[in-house]
Amino acid sequence: MDGEDPRTLVRSAAAWALGTFRRNLLAFVALAAVVTAVQFLQQISLRPLNDVVDQCADPQTEGQQAACASELATRALTSGALTLVFAIVTVIVTVGVIRAALRSTQGREPGFDALLDGHNLGRYLGFQLLYAMMAGLGILLCVIPGLLVIFFFQLGPYFVLDRGMRIGEAFTASARLIRQNLPAAFLMTVVNALVLLLGGLVYGILTLVTLPLATLFTAYLYRRFNDDPVIG
Repeated sequence: MDGEDPRTLVRSAAAWALGTFRRNLLAFVALAAVVTAVQFLQQISLRPLNDVVDQCADPQTEGQQAACASELATRALTSGALTLVFAIVTVIVTVGVIRAALRSTQGREPGFDALLDGHNLGRYLGFQLLYAMMAGLGILLCVIPGLLVIFFFQLGPYFVLDRGMRIGEAFTASARLIRQNLPAAFLMTVVNALVLLLGGLVYGILTLVTLPLATLFTAYLYRRFNDDPVIG
C-alpha cells in the first residue's frame, strides 16, 4: 500500500465491510450467532460462583467462614476450568467468521461451511493461544507491553488462515505489516476496539453485527496492506 491516505483507506474499508455484510447478512449473522451462543454459555457458567460470592459476602461465624472458603475454592476451580474451555471454543468458532471475511475479499460467497473447514485450524488455535498468553502476561507486567502485543500481532490469525503460515512466521509477518502501515493500522485498531466494545452491550447480542463488521473491516485492510486486490 503506497501513498494512500490512511483515513481514506480506513473509510473505504468501513464502507466495503458494511456493504458486504448487508449483501451476506444471513451467512455472517449465522456464523456470529455460534460465537455469541458460546459466549452466553460462558457467562452462565460463572453464575454459580457469583452466587456463592454474594452468599458469603458477610459470614457471621467461623463455621460459615470455613464453609464459604471451601465452597468458594470448589466453585472457583470449576468456573476457571469452564472459562478456559469456553474461551478455547470461542477461538475455534470465531474461525468461521474470519474465513468468511477472507473469502469475501476474494469475491467468494461466504457460507456456514467456513466454520467447518479444518484447514490450518491447528496452527490457528496454537497462534491464538500463544497470542492470548503473551498479551495477558504483558498486561500483568505493565499494561503497555500487552497492548503492544495485541497491536502488532493482531493480523497473525489472518496470515495463518489465508496463507497457512507457521505460528512464528505469522507473528513476524503481522508485526512487519503493522509496522509498515502504522497510521492506518492504528486507526484500524481504534475502530475495531470501539466496535467490539459496542458488541459487549445488551448481553452481547450486538456481537451478531459487530463481530462480522470488525472482521470484514480487518480482512479488507489485511488485503490492502499486503497490496492484494479486494474484489467486491
